[in-house]
Amino acid sequence: MTTTTESTRPDPIDAREGDIECMMGFSTGRYTRTHGPFWFAIALVLTVLSWLALVPFRGSYFEQIIATGWQTNWLCILFTWWCLCILVAKIFKIRVQRRALDTHDIFPRRGDFVLSPGTSGDILQRIKQRVSRPREFLLFNRVSMALANLGNIGEVRDVGAVLDAQADSDSSTVDSSYTAIRALIWTIPVLGFIGTVLGLGIAIGNFTDVITSGEAGAGAGGGSIREKLAPVVGGLATAFNTTLVALVAAVGVQLFTTYVYKMEEDLLDDCTQYCNDHIVSRLKLTNW
Repeated sequence: MTTTTESTRPDPIDAREGDIECMMGFSTGRYTRTHGPFWFAIALVLTVLSWLALVPFRGSYFEQIIATGWQTNWLCILFTWWCLCILVAKIFKIRVQRRALDTHDIFPRRGDFVLSPGTSGDILQRIKQRVSRPREFLLFNRVSMALANLGNIGEVRDVGAVLDAQADSDSSTVDSSYTAIRALIWTIPVLGFIGTVLGLGIAIGNFTDVITSGEAGAGAGGGSIREKLAPVVGGLATAFNTTLVALVAAVGVQLFTTYVYKMEEDLLDDCTQYCNDHIVSRLKLTNW
């Protein structure tokens, strides 16, 4: 009978299963933190592949937009890929963290169960049996902190304060994990503006040459004037195209970042609700 029970017991959930960084051989970051240098290397490879993908479309309108002001445009593309890689990795990590919310056999389901210093140890033992590395899960780390406090100190009234403090700490951890992305979102349009300044500088410089050689151009005919104005137009194209690429990239990354950040906020809210339903609502307001 014991053998049957052990064989039917579900395998412990692990924060490394489904984590795309762990599949690549890296250790898990704290909750949904990502390995920035690794994703920069991936973004660099994707940028090179993007350049190769444009080779068959040389001369097309899209390729011309990228080609003008290529120095800043390709930096924008590199940083855009970097942000997208980090955000995709975060989505995988959020899905891993959500698996903890689907673990329903940690707390007894019977309605008369009361959480107390005496029963907190049993819950901690269940977590160790059902979860591999519980500290790597946002939810189980929070639950373990609260139950350990309850078991060691025995003050029921302190459990809510521990949960609130840990919730604030988790929120700060999640928010700080977006620091690099926010910096890149700020950098991308700045690169576009730098490209704009460079393009305008080229256009103004070439236009100055046209003015200084105006007498010679007038004597040579209109064709000479068109040839002299071509670099001016090219500089203006660089100015506007770099701004266009940077703004489109920044808007796309910002929208995707907002979507992923909302996923993490929902995860934090669901973890708080889980703790309220399974811990706070089952506490007996007396000391044991």
